[in-house]
Amino acid sequence: MNRRMHRKPWALAAALLVGAVAAGCGSTPDGPTREPSSPPPVTASPAPLAESKAKYDSLRADLVAALEQQMPDITWSVDDPARMSRTQDGRCVFSPQSMKSSADIVERSRNFEEVFTAADPVLKKHGFPAFDGTDPVPGGWVVARSTDSVGATVTIQSKSPAFLDVTVPVASETCDSDELSQGDK
Repeated sequence: MNRRMHRKPWALAAALLVGAVAAGCGSTPDGPTREPSSPPPVTASPAPLAESKAKYDSLRADLVAALEQQMPDITWSVDDPARMSRTQDGRCVFSPQSMKSSADIVERSRNFEEVFTAADPVLKKHGFPAFDGTDPVPGGWVVARSTDSVGATVTIQSKSPAFLDVTVPVASETCDSDELSQGDK
């Protein structure tokens, strides 16, 4: 063990600080300058599953089509099946099929600028605010989120590959995945 480090703890602290600053400065030099937006207040009640399923499956499909058109060399496929779950506070949440990209999208999308170009009009069409930047998330992930008035959240996150997830509060007494049609399971 190096005894010099024990005698000079300030040297270790300084080295860690310089490394952290350097890492933060170099991570996205040409990246977006947008600030992450905060979600709007939830002003609408959750809809029944059938209504929510149709609406948010359409959103997911439109987002995938827009992303594939904007970045044609990257395709998206189903990662996880649709599911329902109950949160700790008792709400029922529907998650349509999650999607996974064929490659990382961070560099290809110019640090998500192409994602914003493709997705923001789709979000607007479906009643969501624009992504407005990426969220500060540890671990090297690049994450963009948008939440609508019902509390449904669209998340695109990338760390090779990328994932597209949607979570939607729904009105369901049983909150059982058996309520989903067999085609989405």
